[in-house]
Amino acid sequence: MKGAARLVAVLGAVGLGLFLWRKSPRQVVLVYDLSGVGAPRNLEVVLWRGNEELRRTEFPAPRSQVRHELHLPDGRYRIDYRIDAAGGPVRGEKELTVEEGGTIVLSLAP
Repeated sequence: MKGAARLVAVLGAVGLGLFLWRKSPRQVVLVYDLSGVGAPRNLEVVLWRGNEELRRTEFPAPRSQVRHELHLPDGRYRIDYRIDAAGGPVRGEKELTVEEGGTIVLSLAP
């Protein structure tokens, strides 16, 4: 009986640890690829999780790739973006899913 109780306690602790580990934010680097946009002057990005705005960030005078380091828990997100470019503004949105830490490259070309 003691062995079974000990096994249940260990499995419960492992399950709780796994649950908490999955809920903890992961280090994610979003790379916004602007190489298809002619002469970008400004990039504004809004990160959403459901209907909640998590972050609004602006990158003045962006290069062809912009790195954006974040800590995000696992889940689905939406990015709304606006690029001020020589040929006029470019707007759009991208969906992304975070399941692990690492780098995610998002092409923002029209």
